[in-house]
Amino acid sequence: MALLILHVLTGTLLALGVALLPVGALRRQVPKLGAWWLSRGVAILGVKVLARGRPSKAPALLLANHISWLDILVLATQSDSGYVAKAEVAHWPLLGWLAQVGGTEFVRRGSHADLARVRARVTARLNAGESLTLFPEGTSGGKVLPLRFRPRLLQAAVDAKVPVQPVAIYYGTQTADVAFVGEDSLITHLWALLGREPVVAEITYLPVLSTVSGDCRLLADESWRAVTHTLNRLELFDIESRHTHAAEYGAELVRAA
Repeated sequence: MALLILHVLTGTLLALGVALLPVGALRRQVPKLGAWWLSRGVAILGVKVLARGRPSKAPALLLANHISWLDILVLATQSDSGYVAKAEVAHWPLLGWLAQVGGTEFVRRGSHADLARVRARVTARLNAGESLTLFPEGTSGGKVLPLRFRPRLLQAAVDAKVPVQPVAIYYGTQTADVAFVGEDSLITHLWALLGREPVVAEITYLPVLSTVSGDCRLLADESWRAVTHTLNRLELFDIESRHTHAAEYGAELVRAA
């Protein structure tokens, strides 16, 4: 717990530094500083991250399934990508403020005007050579398989002429424990997470998809299918592994008898 408190204080100091120095070398290092702070948080929480594939080196819009606030910390171990998040995140204790200073784009759900504003911002940042991560389900969920991906913000990638990259996040049998849904409190959820067994998170970076077709709905569906197929495969492997382990354990008991 002491390490976590120290880490929060470090993040506060970094955010203050960025806020007080809006230009210059420190400001240019915001993505790397943010990724370092988030990934360090993963280590302090005892989360083990397994990654397959790599995030695109060229600017891209990454599309990931969404289960928990922990997703951002897990992804930060592999990439210094910026993020698009729901507006409510900006009001979370400390973490919301850090996200604001770090350049997260916040979108108000249900507001077409705000959606257009954020789409323009994302397009500009992609054009400037950044990569951003979007959770196109529009909400977090407590199940392994994601909801259908919404296509609206994918227009930013089309306009910027950059690809999208599907990303699958998998917590296996710990999905229900990690899930941050409904009226969950961030502090309560964090405290409960600290009291559970260490979390294992698997990230799979899938091949990029060209946006040359300009069809956002098709891109959303293709990305959703790629992520769903990967998560199905990982879940099936987990089930088979548990059955094999149970059978071997049963055989050992028989031999011991």
